[in-house]
Formats: sequence, structure tokens, C-alpha cells
Amino acid sequence: MSSMIQMIRGDTVKYKFQRVDGDGQVITTLPDSLYFTVKESANKLNYVFQKNLDDMTFDSDSYYHFTIEPEDTNNLQYGNYAYDIEIIVNGIKTTVAFGTFTILPEVTWVQNEEES
Repeated sequence: MSSMIQMIRGDTVKYKFQRVDGDGQVITTLPDSLYFTVKESANKLNYVFQKNLDDMTFDSDSYYHFTIEPEDTNNLQYGNYAYDIEIIVNGIKTTVAFGTFTILPEVTWVQNEEES
């Protein structure tokens, strides 16, 4: 499923999602691997940041939770990137979401923040 994600550069953003099957039923078992990957474009080899199953929590309602930290985006240029969520179960790879990941301008940069 294609969708757009937007966030302000340098912010902390928490995301959650559920895996569903073709009938819309929630999948309650953990996959062998899961990756949320952001790249400059889909045809680039290297990612700008990535979260995997070890970076996520899985709750009793079968939601995966992960956090994009300020250090994940502080040094990125504003603009559009490509992302996807890929799962691997028993050696079978499936992309369950993909789309555009947009970094929006920030006004208060990390260099402007002062501890009081």
C-alpha cells in the first residue's frame, strides 16, 4: 500500500502500524525480520536511516511501535525520500507499505536549542 509520511526534520516522531492479511485480518505473529527503510530514492543502495524489529515494540493489540529520533533526520536535506516496510517470514520477503517520506523544514535547529 502506497502512502505518504511527513515529519519535521529533527523532531521525535512515534509511529505505529499493524500487519493485516489479504482479508483485512490482523496478523498477530511476529515475522522473522521487519525493516522500515528510508532512502534518498528507491534506486539507491544505501539507506539514510533504518529501523528493524529490534528497534520496535509489539503490543497486545498487535501494533508495532517505533520511534524516529532527532539524530535520524538532523543531517538530512529537506525534501522527498523513498520508504518501505518489508517483512520476512520463512524466507519469503513481502513489502507491506511503501511511498514518499517527506522531511519538512524546521525553524528551531538543534544548534538553536539551549538548555536552561
